[in-house]
Amino acid sequence: MSQPRLFEFRMGERSPATLVVSEANRDAANLLTGWRAWPNGALALTGSKGSGKTHLALAWALEAGARQITPAASPDDAAAIFRESGGRLFIDDADGERDDPMFWRILDLARTEGGAVLLVGGDSPSNWPTPIPDLASRLKSLAVARLGEPDETLMEVVLRRVCREQFILLSDDAARYLARRLPRTFAAAHQMAAALDADLVKGAKPVALKAARLALEKAQAAWGVGDG
Repeated sequence: MSQPRLFEFRMGERSPATLVVSEANRDAANLLTGWRAWPNGALALTGSKGSGKTHLALAWALEAGARQITPAASPDDAAAIFRESGGRLFIDDADGERDDPMFWRILDLARTEGGAVLLVGGDSPSNWPTPIPDLASRLKSLAVARLGEPDETLMEVVLRRVCREQFILLSDDAARYLARRLPRTFAAAHQMAAALDADLVKGAKPVALKAARLALEKAQAAWGVGDG
C-alpha cells in the first residue's frame, strides 16, 4: 500500500514525491505545511543525521516557492534574496559555521516584513552558539519542528535509501525483515548499510532475505546484541 506524501511533485530520488510521512515525521510535516502561520515568520527544523531534514526542507521549499541560501551569505545578499522570494528562504546546516549578522537580519526581516524562513540543523536552535545577544534571543524563541527516530514504516524507507547510496538493492522481503529487527534509529540504518556493504558482493540482483538475515546476524555479533 502506498504511503501518504507530503507534496505531490516528481523530481527524482529526493523529490517530494518520494517523501514518506509516518508517525516519526508527521508533526514536523504538518508544521511545514502550515508555513503561513509560523510565529514571527520563521521555523527551525531539527533532527539527527539521516533523519531526512534536508529532504523535507527541499519539499517545503518547492511547495512554498522558497529560495535556498548558504549559512555564509552576506546580510545584504540575503536581504535581497529575501525580498525577491517574497520572504521565503531555506538555510540548511544552520547550526554550523554561519554569518551571524546575516541570520539576525533575516530573522528580523521575517518578523517585521512578514516571511517564512526555514532554518535546518541537527540541534535545537537554543543551543546554537552566537556572540550576538539579540540573535541568541531570536534563536531561543524560534518555533521548532523536530524529527523523531523512525518507526517501522520510515525505517524501511530510510534503510532502502541508505543502501541505494551504497549501490545495494534490497528485496522487499529483506527490507521488511531488517526494518522490523533493527533498533529504531537512523544510526542503525547507516550501520546496517555499512555491514551489508562490507559483507556482500554488489550486483544487479536485490539482496535476498537469506543474505540479509546472515548479514544482520554477523552485524549483531559485532555490535554485541542478539536478534530480539
